[in-house]
Amino acid sequence: MSADLFALADADDADALAAALKGAGPVINEGGETLFLYSLYRGKAKCVAMLAARGNLTLHEAAASGDIAQVDACLKQAPWAIQALSADGWPALHLAAFLGHDGVVVRLLERGAPAGQWSRAFEPNLALHAACAGRRLGREAFSRLIVATGDVDRTQKSGHTALMIAAGNGFVEAVDALLGAGADPRRKTNDGNAAADFARERGHEALAGRLA
Repeated sequence: MSADLFALADADDADALAAALKGAGPVINEGGETLFLYSLYRGKAKCVAMLAARGNLTLHEAAASGDIAQVDACLKQAPWAIQALSADGWPALHLAAFLGHDGVVVRLLERGAPAGQWSRAFEPNLALHAACAGRRLGREAFSRLIVATGDVDRTQKSGHTALMIAAGNGFVEAVDALLGAGADPRRKTNDGNAAADFARERGHEALAGRLA
């Protein structure tokens, strides 16, 4: 039954999915994704809209969709959830940062979301790393995230820093903000690559020149 529901989401068949969900409780796949997050991650806009309209989004779903009012409602009901991980391994702050929901990032930080919390998904990272990977967070929210994180050179297990990720993605505003906060462009990953190498590898030559 669960596989059938996710197949409807894959087809972005919101009407059929709505009918199939009548009376159903929460649905999560083997990867820990709820139907809402599964649809959102894959750009299934009709299903996302239908599932949001059904209401009762979780904190992580609300953060991922940019719904500040629902984020507030979830935290009023369960303030502890601000440090909880989604079933697929992400804190709410990570999801908002990656998907570029500036208002939600700011609100979560104001409510005490720990910017130093590591995810437990495919590769543990900080919300700052997620923001650099997503390339969508605005300047003010990104700057607040830097301040909340503290050490901007904290590395993932592979040795990647936020600056390396931003450089590889051509996220110039993030690179500028990180350098301004003291990020070290000379830092290298476990296999010997620096931020300039990632920029050059992805075709961002001007950025690579600045970082070399």
